[in-house]
Amino acid sequence: MSSISYKTISKIAGPLMFVEGVENAAYGEMVEIKLINGERRQGQVLDTRQGLAIVQVFGPTMGLNTSGTSIKFLGETAQISVSDEMLGRVFDGLGNPKDNGPKIVSKNKVDLVGSGINPYSREEPSEFIQTGMSNIDGMN
Repeated sequence: MSSISYKTISKIAGPLMFVEGVENAAYGEMVEIKLINGERRQGQVLDTRQGLAIVQVFGPTMGLNTSGTSIKFLGETAQISVSDEMLGRVFDGLGNPKDNGPKIVSKNKVDLVGSGINPYSREEPSEFIQTGMSNIDGMN
C-alpha cells in the first residue's frame, strides 16, 4: 500500500473528484478517501493525465470538500475474495455482503474487472443465425 496521501483536490463534481499533482496513478486503481471527521470512503481512478487524477467516489459525496479531504492511492485494482461460501448470498458491487451474513474470508482473490476476451481465440462462426430481418439474413 502506498503511504502518500494527497490533499490537492481541486474540484468535486457529482461523484467525481479531481486530484492534482498525482504521480503514477493508474486507471482502475482503488483509493481511500478520508474526510475531516475521520470517516472513510472508497473510490476508483477513472482517468489520469498530466498529473491530474479523476476519481469516482463510491457512495455519497456529501461531507467531502476540497480543503479538508485527503485521498490515498492504494496501488491495486478492485479485488474480491471468492469461495463456496458465496453461493446464495447477496453482495454489493465491491463484494461486500448485503444480506447481514458474515464477511467472506478467503485467500483466493480475483480482479473485479477481469481480463479482456481475445476475439482471435474464438472459433469462427459457421452456422447461419436467423434474425428475422430479410436484409440482414440475405447477407449470410
